Amino acid sequence: MVWFLKTLKILAFVVLVVTFLAISFCVDLIVGNKMAKLRYFSRISSLYLRAALMVLGVKVRLKNINRLGRGEGSYLVISNHLSYLDVFVIFSTAPAVFIANSELEDAFLLGTIIRYSGGVFVERRNRSRLMQDMQHIKDILHMGFNVVLFPEGTTSDGREVRPFKTSFLDAAAGAGAGVLPLCIRYRKISGEDIDAGNGLLVYYHGDITFYKHFFRLLSLRSISVDLTELEIIPPGNTRKESAGIAFERISAAYREGDGC
Repeated sequence: MVWFLKTLKILAFVVLVVTFLAISFCVDLIVGNKMAKLRYFSRISSLYLRAALMVLGVKVRLKNINRLGRGEGSYLVISNHLSYLDVFVIFSTAPAVFIANSELEDAFLLGTIIRYSGGVFVERRNRSRLMQDMQHIKDILHMGFNVVLFPEGTTSDGREVRPFKTSFLDAAAGAGAGVLPLCIRYRKISGEDIDAGNGLLVYYHGDITFYKHFFRLLSLRSISVDLTELEIIPPGNTRKESAGIAFERISAAYREGDGC
């Protein structure tokens, strides 16, 4: 039964990926205006990620989703990071632009999918490129898009929220944009409470490859996750101040459980 379910999910994903790439490729060819193209990419990916969550059996409970849910733009949206599913959860709620590590740019299939979803590849370790990437993010915020950043820089094992890297929060200050913190908390896997034993079935952490983890994820019947919008941090703070406030709010919400 598990193999039958996994096969159906694989077939459904193949259809989703092929049609997503075909439609996005056509948009890339036909639409010349950069802003219009980015808007199409973000809306198409939001629609497809909503369908992907249905295929995976992921049920998202939205809590206090106000600004994000209304589609208000020009926020630097930051969240704790546990899994690649985090991107699915946030983008299925509202179209946005995703900041991704440059090492994913050349990854087989993933790089193309991220690029056609409107993703921005950044290099955190190269200072000269960092300034160029920062300006690119500011430009996107000025266009009226929400930009999603995972300031931990990598995924965690679910025990706690890791310290935030502050570099790209300068983009919010430079664009006069508010910082909108989100908290993601996975609750149940196939009807059972998530814990240290089964958590790594969802948390993408350690040395496991993406494709190996993803195919293992396909065996799960269902996943329950909460997405909580926290109080906005208005413009006017330094990047370190905004990062510190966001870290405290997201960490507290994640620890409390009921707040996230």
